[in-house]
This record gives sequence, structure tokens and C-alpha cells, in this order.
Amino acid sequence: MSSGSTRLQVVQVKAIPPGTDEYENQRAAILGRLALKVPSDLVLPSSLIADPPNDVSNIPNTCGLLTDREIDITEDYNAVNLAHAIASKELTAVEVTTSFAKRAIIAHQLTCCLTQWFMDEALQRAKELDEYLHKHGKPIGPLHGVPISIKEHIPVAGTFSSQGSLSSTVFNEKDSLMVEILREAGAVFYCKTNQPQAIMHLESTSHYGRTLNPFNLKLSAGGSTGGEAALLAMKGSVLGVGTDIGGSVRGPTSRTWTFSYVS
Repeated sequence: MSSGSTRLQVVQVKAIPPGTDEYENQRAAILGRLALKVPSDLVLPSSLIADPPNDVSNIPNTCGLLTDREIDITEDYNAVNLAHAIASKELTAVEVTTSFAKRAIIAHQLTCCLTQWFMDEALQRAKELDEYLHKHGKPIGPLHGVPISIKEHIPVAGTFSSQGSLSSTVFNEKDSLMVEILREAGAVFYCKTNQPQAIMHLESTSHYGRTLNPFNLKLSAGGSTGGEAALLAMKGSVLGVGTDIGGSVRGPTSRTWTFSYVS
């Protein structure tokens, strides 16, 4: 894969009103940080971004950026089946992580569902898990090698988190307790997903952009866990973590034909 650029175009049906020059410069730096991680061979044509179809849900299958095997991995397995396939060595954690990471960044360009994407770090983790399985002959835990996406505000070591605003953005050196538990179970984190300002709205518009519904770009994917819902609907994730107090997971999943479990 070749290196990325400082600008990654994403579909935005309606422009977000700009802020001050200082704000926009800081926002551009954050967006540029994500763009630099994206190799040029995973960037969709600018003509598609400028004039997308109203329903973009099938574009990952037709854009030519995924192999047939990567399409099969992201479409034909649920999280339980993936964990079993990796544990039985039918699939490797590396190829599963590669498949979902690639599909996730394609989904982002079409729906603005991500805030951060860290494929390289995820692949290193997946490689370690494959080596563990080879050495010990058993998985490290029930989620061994399963890629998991996670909502922006939840701390993941080595990434940023926010409350949906530029001023609330902080760098996290440590995992949250939930992330620690999932890592111990073998999960592989590879991206964070969009949410609204203050995480208190039924849509998902933040300084990262406005998350769109992949089945109808004129509609929102809902909120506040809209980034997760859009990503799952695009099959760029098989299992995602969000938060819900008043419908923040239930609402988005009802708008994107996905399923949620609230505890």
C-alpha cells in the first residue's frame, strides 16, 4: 500500500457551517491526522464522492478495492462465527482485521462514520494473536482476533477521545476498563466512530463531520451512536461498542437495519 495524503474526501450532502479560522485550522489538523493513515490505494474516486448514488450500501462490494475473499469475510460471518473460524485456523486474525479495516475506511468515505482509523496498530495486535494461537494451540479468549469498532468518546490507549467537540478532545494513554476487558478477551480495535456534540442528540454531527445513512444519504444514521450504526450497516464492522441512555444505540440501529444489545 502506498502512503496517504493530508486530505481525505468524504461524502457530505449538506455542508456544515464553518467556524472561525482558528477552529477550522485545528479541525483540519485532526482530519489530516486520519487522512495520513489512509493509503492511496484505499481512496475512492473523487468523482464518486462528488456525485454518489443515494444508496451507497453496496459500493464496498463493487468499488474494486476489496478482494473476493475480503468481501466474503466481511459479509458471510457474524462475530461468533468469526471467533470460531479464527480459533480453528480457518481464518487468521491478520486477514480478518485487514478485511474489516479496509471496508471500514471505504464506508467512512461514503458516510463519514469514523473519527479515527488505525489499521497498522490493529494489524500488529492481530499478528501477535496469530502467533499466540500458533504457539499455545488455543485462543487467548472468546473474542480472539475479532475486530471491534468503538464509539469516539470511549478511551482507547494511543487514540484520542472527545465529547463530540473540538475543545473536549484529549489523548488517551490508557484504555478504559471496558476496553481492557475486551482486549483480554482477544478483541482487536481498529477504528473509532462518530457521535454528536455532547453525545446528546439523535443524529451524529461533530467536528469530524455529519454521519449519513448508507441506505439514503439524505437521511441521518441517527444518534448518538450513529457512526457505529452506519459502519455496521456498511459491514465495515461485525461488532461495535456504543452507549445508550435514552435510545442512543437503539435509535441508530432502527434506522440502519442493524441490531443492538443494551445492558
